Amino acid sequence: MTIHYDTDLRLQMHISNCFNAKNNVSSAYKLLDKYLRHECGLEMHEVDDIVDRLEEQVAEHIIEIIESKQS
Repeated sequence: MTIHYDTDLRLQMHISNCFNAKNNVSSAYKLLDKYLRHECGLEMHEVDDIVDRLEEQVAEHIIEIIESKQS
């Protein structure tokens, strides 16, 4: 994903903050960590890679929707 606008960067940072609230037991990161590490046997670095990719994909999808509404 190419970040074109300051608002795109802010959106990506907000999404990242939602996923990476590691101190919040109900954050997306903690929920995925619990499932993927404890139920699927993945390691911490693998969970981090998955979350990073999810953040990028979610941000890209939201930006595409916003841009399509503006055109």
